[in-house]
Amino acid sequence: MKLMKYNYQIFLAFLHDLFMGFASFLIAVALRYSLTDYNVIDRLPNLHIKLLIIATVQCLVFISFGLYRGMWRFSSTHDLKQIIKASFLTVSLSTFIFYTTDNMLMIPRSSLFIYFCLLILSTGGGRFIYRILKESKSYKNGKRTVILGAGEACDQLVRDIKRYYNKNINIIGILDDSFHLKGRTIHGIKVLGQISDLNKVAKEKNISQVYIAIPSATSSELRRIVTYCESIPKVDVKVLPNTKDIIDGKVNLSSLRKVKLDDLLGRDPKQLDLNSIGKMLTNKTILVTGAGGSIGSELANQICKFKPNKIILLDISEYFIYEIERKLKSKYPELEIIPIIADIRNPIRLSEVFNKHQIDNVYHAAAYKHVPLMESNAVEAILTNVNGTYTLAKAAKKAKVKRFVMVSTDKAVNPTNVMGTTKRIAEMICQELSDDKTKFTNVRFGNVLGSNGSVIPLFEEQIKNGGPVTVTHKDVIRYFMSISEAAQLILQAGSMGYGGEIFILDMGDPIRIYDLAQKMIKLSGLTPNEDIEIKVVGLRPGEKLFEELLANDENTTETPHPSVRVACAREIPEDFLSVVDNIIDKSQVLNPREIKILLQTCVEEYVPDFKEEKSLKSDISTIH
Repeated sequence: MKLMKYNYQIFLAFLHDLFMGFASFLIAVALRYSLTDYNVIDRLPNLHIKLLIIATVQCLVFISFGLYRGMWRFSSTHDLKQIIKASFLTVSLSTFIFYTTDNMLMIPRSSLFIYFCLLILSTGGGRFIYRILKESKSYKNGKRTVILGAGEACDQLVRDIKRYYNKNINIIGILDDSFHLKGRTIHGIKVLGQISDLNKVAKEKNISQVYIAIPSATSSELRRIVTYCESIPKVDVKVLPNTKDIIDGKVNLSSLRKVKLDDLLGRDPKQLDLNSIGKMLTNKTILVTGAGGSIGSELANQICKFKPNKIILLDISEYFIYEIERKLKSKYPELEIIPIIADIRNPIRLSEVFNKHQIDNVYHAAAYKHVPLMESNAVEAILTNVNGTYTLAKAAKKAKVKRFVMVSTDKAVNPTNVMGTTKRIAEMICQELSDDKTKFTNVRFGNVLGSNGSVIPLFEEQIKNGGPVTVTHKDVIRYFMSISEAAQLILQAGSMGYGGEIFILDMGDPIRIYDLAQKMIKLSGLTPNEDIEIKVVGLRPGEKLFEELLANDENTTETPHPSVRVACAREIPEDFLSVVDNIIDKSQVLNPREIKILLQTCVEEYVPDFKEEKSLKSDISTIH
């Protein structure tokens, strides 16, 4: 038995049980003789010895069952079970000692059963009455809170709030879409109406906080609920994570968090063809370039779920590779995970990697993706996005890699910037090099939520710093999808290509960035352009008002997966690769204006933005 720390609370609990033990025994005997004129205390022989036996046995048994380790305000069914067991053993041992010491005289046997029942009621009842009193405390000065959803999650959340009698929370009521629940209560908290009544209830009850306790809600359902919340000024909104994110179904106050854009902009989970993906990945050697980046790291994580023979993580960043290797080895300790620091522009280093590891499939996510930065660093965009892809593709082809999947972007469509143009050239390289031995495919999609360089982390930081939130244009729209969904669909698209395709991922409906900024401010419990200013700063170099997923002369056909379509891309010119060689060779000796003109010779639909290079003259003879 562990040594117990006797403080005054434990001592009071001990005295309570001892007194209740004495009282239960005396009342049990008195009840047995209730029909006769019998004075228990005066006529029960050796009463002091009997009480001493009861006290000694009860103390030893109750301590051994750990009844003084727990806190009374957290008393549960477990404690009740322990009390029943301890009471039964106390009565049994006391009876045995009474018999062996000739102290059963004048004690009716039926009174022992009454004693057992009273001992459970008195010792257990005291604990539960204490808990009820604690939980019934009302904190009128706490934040006036409404809980949305009257299901099991709400039950557990209210229970947790009451158990810890949180002084900062005053639960006013519950709202649920099931109209027949109106008027019902959960732990004394009344269901006031439906979720659509939130605005009315908030005004009547002066609500300042809303908890969304519907872990099973889809993104569309959550968007509807948050729309109701946004109509309430200065309200703080928190949500329980999705059901799959709540471990063992345990819901508590600490589970609540701010509503994230991922919750609202995400789509319902896609059904994947796991068999076809498994054939590509299981027991295969997989190389992921740009493995430390947002898409590359999630691709690596998803690939590991299919138990490849080994996965090679390649990136030029030492820190990013260290981080992704550490996370994956912790999550998948049984897999062979090989981190490699390398530059995809280095053919000798790439040949060494391919020759050593006999790679089956390549997922190429390494690229420069930031539009304004690449406008002012066009040479680096060409060297990485074009030359890096070309060098990697040639090395893969030489090593007879079976599949090469390149991660592309919607900015490669009718590009107005250097980044998008270089990614379009990379697509064309993969189209041109594809054959039966090495199947090259491209996967094109828009922005991903929370990726490095994404607008969402920028907005979060600006809101945290008190604003302003900067938007380039009021009418700018973009496509968004979650990183995990993008990675899953990349794997799906890569498994179904015959070679040379450009796969288009279903990005859903485009989102206006200005509306996104307003929504993020409101979700923070603030008012746009009152608490946080939204400042329109103008389009940055190379930016478009809207992105496209198809070029003017492209259309799509269906694939076996509803979220993946294939573009019917135009033919690649015969001299294309020689043009690419010319771009790579000349890019380092040309000025920025000349580089853009050079890129236009390869991608006819490219419309360069020359705002930054107006003062530069071009020597056309050096370009061609």
